[in-house]
Parts: sequence; C-alpha cells; structure tokens
Amino acid sequence: MRKLSIFISLLFSQILSAQNHSEYLDLWYIQKNQRAYVPKHILFLNDQTEEFGKLALDYNKAKGDYRKSQEAENSKDFKFSAEGFTDIHRFKVYGNFAYDKTFENHLANDLRRKKEGFNPFYFYANHPNNFQNQQYLANTMMSYELVKQKLFIGFGLDFDYNWTTGNNDPRPDVVNYFIRYKADVAWHIHKHAIGIGLSYGKMTEENNIMYKNNEYKSSNKYKERFLNISLGYGDIVLSDQNLLLDRKAKENAYKFAYQYSGEKIKIAALAQKSYYDENAELNKYKQGFDITNRFKQEQLLLQGMLTYTSSVQNQYQVNLKYSNYDGKNLRLIEGLNYKVDHYNINAQFIGSFSNLWKDTDLQVGLDHTLYSTVRKDYAIGVYRDEKQLLNKVILNTIFNQHKHFYQVNITPLYRFKLTNDLTIPDTQHTNFTDQVIIPDYHYYNNNAWGVQGELGYGNRTLLNQYSLYFAISGHFLKSKDRDRNSINLSLKLYL
Repeated sequence: MRKLSIFISLLFSQILSAQNHSEYLDLWYIQKNQRAYVPKHILFLNDQTEEFGKLALDYNKAKGDYRKSQEAENSKDFKFSAEGFTDIHRFKVYGNFAYDKTFENHLANDLRRKKEGFNPFYFYANHPNNFQNQQYLANTMMSYELVKQKLFIGFGLDFDYNWTTGNNDPRPDVVNYFIRYKADVAWHIHKHAIGIGLSYGKMTEENNIMYKNNEYKSSNKYKERFLNISLGYGDIVLSDQNLLLDRKAKENAYKFAYQYSGEKIKIAALAQKSYYDENAELNKYKQGFDITNRFKQEQLLLQGMLTYTSSVQNQYQVNLKYSNYDGKNLRLIEGLNYKVDHYNINAQFIGSFSNLWKDTDLQVGLDHTLYSTVRKDYAIGVYRDEKQLLNKVILNTIFNQHKHFYQVNITPLYRFKLTNDLTIPDTQHTNFTDQVIIPDYHYYNNNAWGVQGELGYGNRTLLNQYSLYFAISGHFLKSKDRDRNSINLSLKLYL
C-alpha cells in the first residue's frame, strides 16, 4: 500500500506540471471522447500530442421518488479528483486519482456498497438504511519507447478501495479492495498501430453485519429488519445467525487495440474479453459451518471511433460500442440456480464547428443506447426480460472571449420501453420479489423523458497560464407523476 502511494504521488507530481489549454480536452465532446481511450491501452496514450492536467472538486445532490427499489431516496456526494497525462523523455504516463465520500439516505433492500448490478448472494433487509461510503480510486498507465517510433511496452496499476457503514439495524460494515495489474505492447507501422494487452485483478471483500438491538434480529414485530441473503433473483434465505459474508474474486482480461492516423481521418478500435470468478463464503471463521457460493461472468467489449476533420474549423465523429455480459451463479449442491444475460449497444454522432460566429464554437449530436437484460432464477421460476432505448440530442457551445470563456450544454433525452416481461409463480412470492423485482418492473413499465445540462464559466487570467472553471450542471428525469433530479457544483483547474 505504501509503495503504491509513493508511485502515485511521483506520477501525479510530473503529470500535473504539464502546462496546456486542457479545457477543450475535457469540455469538448470530440476531444473528450478521444481522451477517454487513453487509459484503455498504451497505443492510444502514445497518440496524444497534447499534454493534459486537471484538478477537480465536485458536489452532487440527488433526490426524487422516481427511483428503483435499491436506490436511495436522496444522496450527497463530495469528490476530489486529479487526472492527466504527459511526456517524460521516452516515457508517456497517465494517471487518474479520486477521493469520494458519499451519503445515501433511506436506501432499502440492499446492504452492499459496490453494486455490481447483476451479482447475487448478498445481504439485504427491507428496512431503509442510511449509508456512508469512502472511496479511494487510482488508475495509472506508463508507456516506454523500446524501439524508436516502432515498438512500445507499457504497464499500469488500477486500485479501488471502498469502506461502507450503515447506521440502522442491521448495520453493515463493508470493506472492499480491488487491484489490477496491466501490461501492454504496441507496434507502430507508418499510419497504423496495433496493440495487445492483458491484465490480472483480484478483489477481497468483508461484510460484517451488526445489531445494536438484538430484538430486531428475530422478533416477528420487526420482520422488515430481518437479515436475508439474495441467492439469485427472487430466491432468498433468512440469515439471522450468519452475520459475516466474505468474498474473493479473480479477473483476467485480454485486449486488442488498433489505430489509424491519416491526414483527415483517425480511427480507434478496441476489443476486450474479460473473465471474472467470485467465491463467497458465510461465517468462514465458524467451525463446522460452511455455506459457499460461486459466481462466474464473462464480458465482451467492442468499440470503435472514427473522427473526420474536413477543415481546421469543422470535425465529425462517429462512436460505436457494444458490451455483452453473461453471468452464472453456481450453488454447491443445487448447481446452476441463476443466470443473467445483458447487452447494450451505443451509437453516437457528433458534428463540431469552430468559430461559427463571433468566436462561438458549436457541437451538435445524437446519442442512442439500446439496453437489454434477461434474468432467470431457476430455483423458484422467476423470469425477467427488459429492453429500453435511450435517445439523446446533444447541444454544446463554448463562447470565447479574450481571457474568458463560457460553456452552455443542454441534452434532452427520452427513454422508450421496448420490452418489459415478468413471470413469478403464484406460490413463489418472497419479500424480494414483492419489494425489489415488482417495483423495478413498474419503474421500467412506462416511458420517461428528461433533460441534462451544464452552465460554466472559465477564466484564463486568475492563475496565470492556468484555466479556472466553475460550473453548475443538472439532470432531470420524469415518468408519469414521478420524477428525480440531481444538481452538481464543480470547480476545475486545467493545467
């Protein structure tokens, strides 16, 4: 841990000494999309001709009754982050660090912290709880030019630490630790570049449940406070004596990357296949007691980006992304008891026009995402099939003054319900089916509309050559008579 902290500190001291106009790489969609590829493989890091540095403070507040059954009624989030990449002789380095503290209030049916979305076998209680979470996150990558302008090698570390506590019985105390080691190779041939990469990660988690009032643990007057374990998607078991859940997991991932850099056309593509194998055990320190669970998942990611620069002032970009998730839960005696298949497909088109009129830059675009999830609990016969199509219209402008700039972003959105099927056998209702599955079914049973946007001001004179940026952004989503909104205040220093 100490060596990792020293490495990250040295890395960021160099990265954040980079001096450039970095605001466009963060606020402008085309440049931001290109920057998003940088931590994925050294091939994309090597292609960066501009240095980038950013320090950010963010405060986010969300509330509303249009929410899923395992979401908080309201939440607050405080975050500090630092990100950047730069050149150090024959090295190129990238780093991203964040410290995040989150408060979630009135959250029921879930005593986890890191919600993987589809993973089963976790503690929950129907009674709402209030949570605090602290997160330390770091992503690093370093590339070294082994053969001049030809062969590059790289390595990196990803680190994620979370500590979560709740203040109502049953009270979770969750510590989750994840680390990933990465190695990449890239070969440049004229305008083309290809690369391969592999990574290995491991995760450990301990969730220790406590009660201050033991009457809540087993008295029928307080059934909503009973501790349960979700075994799949509807199948549950009471866990009044099993208060410790231990998880260990391993992850292996393999990547292939490609890039073409022409005079007017740039192409970036990435394919990644990952395997995740998790073992969970209840009360592992108790002699003669052994309840284990195994969850395996495979993920496939395919994404590509084409950027066309027709002139100095005009650019166009097309982004395509496909992600597939296949998860299976295996019980020691029952075998396969739960399966989930999920995929999403995203297509985005952006047109960028600089100095359109009076030092005004404009970007317009369309963004469409198809989501599909099928879940089956074989133990009790629950079947869930849902599909939605999310559509966005992107409008983004920057008004440039001599030493100042203003940004206005507005994105209307509409979510269509395509499929929403649910089957629960009459004899197999549980508190999970009635308080989690059925409410989530109603959440997706209607279309929803909303808008998200940002209003910002940047100053290039207050801190000499650095840009200081203040912004307020928000998100609003409504379906029938229910809605949810969030507001974010941000202060950024571009280096």
